[in-house]
Parts: sequence; structure tokens; C-alpha cells
Amino acid sequence: MQWDKIMDAAKRLENLIRRADVDFNEAQKAIGYYLFKGCDDSAMERYLKEMAENPPPRSKQTQGNYKKIRHIWQQWSPKCGLTGIDKARAWGWGVRMAMSRLRLPQPQQHL
Repeated sequence: MQWDKIMDAAKRLENLIRRADVDFNEAQKAIGYYLFKGCDDSAMERYLKEMAENPPPRSKQTQGNYKKIRHIWQQWSPKCGLTGIDKARAWGWGVRMAMSRLRLPQPQQHL
């Protein structure tokens, strides 16, 4: 396993996710599909395209999230230097890292 590469790619993904203000649950669902399809990049691209352009009846917010996720995937995937399960691991860690940063308590100012 290439843990250093996985964690580097995860950190880059975390930054992309936080800047795009993506729903973390939707990002996790997307990688679940990637795993379900045997880590097939082409299947992932088709899925994200479909969810971004013609999703099942849901809220406009969900469709907007998938547009952002697709854009992130297109930016991140070719540059991450990983394939298959290692790419899925990096995505999963990137989402977890973004979630954990959101939940960190803010320092309190003393008056």
C-alpha cells in the first residue's frame, strides 16, 4: 500500500471539498458507487455526469452537490497518481479529513 501517496492525495482532495462546500454525505455516496463498480473510473464519470445533469427526483441542492463533486473528481482524479482501491482510500480519507476539520471546536477568546 502507498500510504504516503494516499494521504497526499487525500489532503489535496480535502482542500477541494472544503473550498467547494460539498455535502460530505454525497461525496461518500459517490465513492461508494466507485467501489461498487470495481473502481472503474469510466463508470464513476458516467455516474457523476448523470447525477449532475439528470438526477432522480431530488432537491436542487443534491444536483448542485453532484455538479461540484463531478468537477472535483475531474480535477483530482487524473492528478492524484493513484488507481483502484488506493484512489478510493484517498477519496475516503479526504472526505473524513474535511468532515473532521468542520467539527473541530473553535478556539474561544478570553475577555
